[in-house]
Amino acid sequence: MRGPIVHYTPADFPQGINANGAIVFIDRDGVLNVGKSTYINNPSELEILNGSPKAIGDLRRAGFRTCIVTNQSPLMRGLWDENELFLIHQSLREKFLESDNDAKFDIIITCPHRQRDHCSCRKPNPGMLRLGDSILRTKGVLIAHDNQSIIELDIDHPKVNWWNDKVAPKHQLDTMIGDRNSDMGAGWAIGARLFKVPDDVGISFAIERILDKDDSGDRFDPIR
Repeated sequence: MRGPIVHYTPADFPQGINANGAIVFIDRDGVLNVGKSTYINNPSELEILNGSPKAIGDLRRAGFRTCIVTNQSPLMRGLWDENELFLIHQSLREKFLESDNDAKFDIIITCPHRQRDHCSCRKPNPGMLRLGDSILRTKGVLIAHDNQSIIELDIDHPKVNWWNDKVAPKHQLDTMIGDRNSDMGAGWAIGARLFKVPDDVGISFAIERILDKDDSGDRFDPIR
């Protein structure tokens, strides 16, 4: 089975800021931009949620690496292809930088599968988060596809035992931000702090809590 699609553009931190060692994993639709039941099908449909660029800029100014992890089944449904995905994500990056010069994403990972494909990357499975962790923490080098920094990777991770206790994170400030329980499940599976936000407000709803190193995040039970 084809793996997730990776758009990898590691970004410098603001002057005088060093990486704090943690990664913030961020869902896209309903967290950074307005989500639609008919999907975001082209760049013209992107509507950025108020405060989202500043929130990402604040995370970068606090030393966090940023990784978008998004389920986009229209790819496997044949509604549009990787080139359209690339254009959507280029527009997303540009709109964020227009509002905040520090609002940069290190990597965008997209699961193209439908639920019935039973992949290991579609959230709530944590495959995209594990892949992002591997790339960002090992400084992995990815070969560009069609000069667009988009490639497909086969990925096969062990299944999650949702009945087990939450595992310890790689870094105590690793974080998952999303608007759905599937996002929370993916973050739970890697031990990350979890912050669930309303889809009409997005990341700005919780940014002060996320930046608080003493905030352990929202409670979440994956079997309920």
